[in-house]
Amino acid sequence: MRKVIVAFDGTHYSNGAFGLAKRLNESEKILLVGAFLPELDFSGLGYVFGGGGLYVPLQIEIDEDKVDENIQRFEDECVRNNIEFRVHKDHSPYAISKLQKESRFADLMILGSQKFYENLRLEVPSEYLRDILHDTECPVIVAPEKFDYPENVILAYDGTRSSVFAIKMFSYLFSDLCDCNTTLVYATLKHQPEMPDEDYMKELACRHFKDLTFLQLEQQEMPAFLEAISKPMLVTGAFGRSGLSNLFKRSFCTSYISEYRYPVFIAHK
Repeated sequence: MRKVIVAFDGTHYSNGAFGLAKRLNESEKILLVGAFLPELDFSGLGYVFGGGGLYVPLQIEIDEDKVDENIQRFEDECVRNNIEFRVHKDHSPYAISKLQKESRFADLMILGSQKFYENLRLEVPSEYLRDILHDTECPVIVAPEKFDYPENVILAYDGTRSSVFAIKMFSYLFSDLCDCNTTLVYATLKHQPEMPDEDYMKELACRHFKDLTFLQLEQQEMPAFLEAISKPMLVTGAFGRSGLSNLFKRSFCTSYISEYRYPVFIAHK
């Protein structure tokens, strides 16, 4: 059994995030923690990242009736689907930094990316998401509202320890998906003669993924490759404040997440 956090921003309920948790529970029983955060309105406000967490200094809007309605919905759906659950409700200004601490004691966190962007109403939501993911202490899946359960897995590899770590964590958490068609992609700004540590990577990945293909691309070829993949899940490592690896630069990776194309699994050391 694993502990999985599914985060809701109080008044908005992510069907996609809960649907993914439901599917995970069907594969292997989980403890699902519904974390109900306040609806944060950053319009006209300053906010500060740093020190290992997010600090929200000013206003918080709370619709208690709607939050309670969503909590009841969450509880009813968990009971109906035979999911063991807990509810954590926090409306303090430090709710999100507390969520980041709780991630230290969880195996996985699921975020509904569509509602995350719409309801936080940020001018640059990708920066907000980037910083939350940077400080989370467990792997995260950013889930769109509507998607098919993955049938293809794309492993983003750039030779860094973070990308290798993400691949290992994914294989530990999603053994069922390791049987899917899987492509390990090494993409560079320009053609490189060989994949970094290719022999080591093959020794590792071939032990975990049943149907595995290795592919080397130039970065500009990535969009066309991704568009051609049916029902994918993307696995990536580096997602820090300093930007992404060569494989997924800021404007590229965040655009794919923000367009709600498919689930993205993110893990970093």
